[in-house]
Amino acid sequence: MVRRQIGSKGDVSMAIFTTENKEFQTFIDGVDTIITDISGHAKEDDINGLQKLISNFKIKTDDFYRENRKLNIGVVGQVKAGKSSFLNTLLFGGMEILPKASTPKTATLTKMEYSEENIIQIEYYSVEEWEVLEDNAVVDLDDEIYTSAREIVEMVKRNGVDPHPYLEKGLDRIKFDSYEELISNLNDYVGEDGKFTPIVKAVTLYLNKEEFKGLSIVDTPGLNDPIASRTIRTKKFMEVCDVVFFLSQSGSFLDKSDWILLSSQLPQKGVKKLVLIASKYDSGIRDILRVQDDDDIFGEDENTADNIPKACKIIKKKIKKRAKSKVEEFVRDLEARESSPELIEVIKQCADPLMVSSLAYNMTGKDESEYSSEEKNIYSALKQFSSDMDSDLRLLGNFDEIKSLFDGVVVEKEHILEQKAKSFIPNAQEELKGLLQSYLDRASKRIQVLEGNDREQLLEQKKLIETQMGAIKADIAAVFGELNAKLESEKAEGVRELREASKDYLSVKERTGSVTREGSYTTGHLFWKKTHHYTYEEHYSYCIAADAIENLGKYALDASNQVEEVFTDALQIKEIKRKLLNVVVNNFDMGSEKYDSSLFRIMVEETVSAIEFPIFNLDISDAMNGIAGKFSGELTSASQKTELSTALSKAISRIYDEICNKLASSVKIFRDELTGIGNKVQDNLLTNITEEFETLLAQCENKDNEIAGYKEYVAILDKEIKAIR
Repeated sequence: MVRRQIGSKGDVSMAIFTTENKEFQTFIDGVDTIITDISGHAKEDDINGLQKLISNFKIKTDDFYRENRKLNIGVVGQVKAGKSSFLNTLLFGGMEILPKASTPKTATLTKMEYSEENIIQIEYYSVEEWEVLEDNAVVDLDDEIYTSAREIVEMVKRNGVDPHPYLEKGLDRIKFDSYEELISNLNDYVGEDGKFTPIVKAVTLYLNKEEFKGLSIVDTPGLNDPIASRTIRTKKFMEVCDVVFFLSQSGSFLDKSDWILLSSQLPQKGVKKLVLIASKYDSGIRDILRVQDDDDIFGEDENTADNIPKACKIIKKKIKKRAKSKVEEFVRDLEARESSPELIEVIKQCADPLMVSSLAYNMTGKDESEYSSEEKNIYSALKQFSSDMDSDLRLLGNFDEIKSLFDGVVVEKEHILEQKAKSFIPNAQEELKGLLQSYLDRASKRIQVLEGNDREQLLEQKKLIETQMGAIKADIAAVFGELNAKLESEKAEGVRELREASKDYLSVKERTGSVTREGSYTTGHLFWKKTHHYTYEEHYSYCIAADAIENLGKYALDASNQVEEVFTDALQIKEIKRKLLNVVVNNFDMGSEKYDSSLFRIMVEETVSAIEFPIFNLDISDAMNGIAGKFSGELTSASQKTELSTALSKAISRIYDEICNKLASSVKIFRDELTGIGNKVQDNLLTNITEEFETLLAQCENKDNEIAGYKEYVAILDKEIKAIR
């Protein structure tokens, strides 16, 4: 029988991720078969319960396919790290689909996903965001946040664009049929000199390209983005990233700015894999292939090479050595700041970086006549050190290793999702089994009542119940009165804990940085006088706005969780059900052995289900934008730190006031609703009990047939339950 396949425990293949999933459909078909089998004996509520199970199962699996299936991949790093070139090589065979951003100002967050239609979706700044940029543009301070705003506003004027129609529209969608058409259109919106580039906040490329199925890939504007609204947008995406490729230029590998980006922007949780990439490998190689002085990046133990493979070995060793040292240093810093273990483990993955050169890899297989001017320069610089240029370019490019790793993380994610998908059916099986068991128990109880009572006995008990109606209502009112009092008590405790929790987020952590200084001293006299130069590390403390913004986010989350606890602690549903059942038992049983309280258990379950927690939303984007728009970079002076701390304190205070007001309002509204729910519970519970007795009384008229029907129903249910393996 079809339904026996409901309990199949065979391995779920990768076909689990197809739109028409056979395993899922088999389960649904099995439940439909059960509905058919029991339809001649089951109550309408029983059928509705099974149909609801199917509906919920479809919602869960559809949601899994729609959202959770995607592997979120972020490519991050400073502007000029080569992110766009990296993605063009990895995803588009070296075609320059994604334009290069020459400055942080013109960089744009670009997302790529699969779609059956090729579409460019352009998201413009909002009217409010543009007003902030215009306000910042008139501030005469030499700070990146204000200089960037001035440059963007000036670009709009030079381009002769009236931004307001686009800002008000919000979105544009442009279809394209070829990569050439895509490049042509895209350049207008994200290119360095694009007509609309300065008013574009983000772009999503929907591509009919099989490789993008199940993926969401983002080319970030650079985590050192001076534009506040883009910074927040980038950080939100980072929070849901599964894999991050972090690019650092080989020539300035893992400098101070790189670590600031990682420490301030990488989420504490969520990222499962962090791949460190030394980009623009060719520039580092060219340095190795000549005699040179002390190198600022790799120290004084520099070697030279007379061929590309040897040079690759030298620089690879030095980059890995530096990565290992910097990661150990960074991990110690994270441990001292009590960062999350998850973040520390992710950072440790950076100890084994990969070296790539998008430019070199894209040259492989090309004829010299096809080279761009930049490629010709590389060829000219390297050809004297190579006996097999194509092979050496592939070695320099190293994209075979990158592609293998990329494919590996996709497969790893698919495995995780496969395991998640496998849990859907077993969980649904358990739910199905529990539902059928409740139907069986209820039918068995009805058999018990009908066999143990005749019509006169049931009428006597019904009459007894009617005399207890007043007492039952009073007892139910007492349950809900107690609930109201507990809710008020929990509210007061919640406000106190919100106030205490706010103190944990008021201070902005101090970070330690270092800068290389130059000094000199003189020895000798007259003709023997000699000046000696030296360098030294000067340490300093600083704060960054990102930490304050993170504190706001954490407090908002903490506060929202605390509000939820107010209601969950007050409204312990299991306890409410137990008390209401006791009301029934204490008032109805009257010591009768023939009357089983289990008959009322399901009725209590159904009537209490009307209680729903209020939905609580807290929007702190204005507070975050306020801090992000005012502060940027390292804040080193005492006045800057104080100003940031003051701004954070005021923002948290406003959040505290808002959430307390919302809590008080929510509790008041819910108390009013609770009174109505209490009255409804009284009415529904008593109505259900009365209807149950009326049913039993009617069944007494044809007692033997009714008992036989229930026994058939029990037998069918028992068989269906056993078939679910």
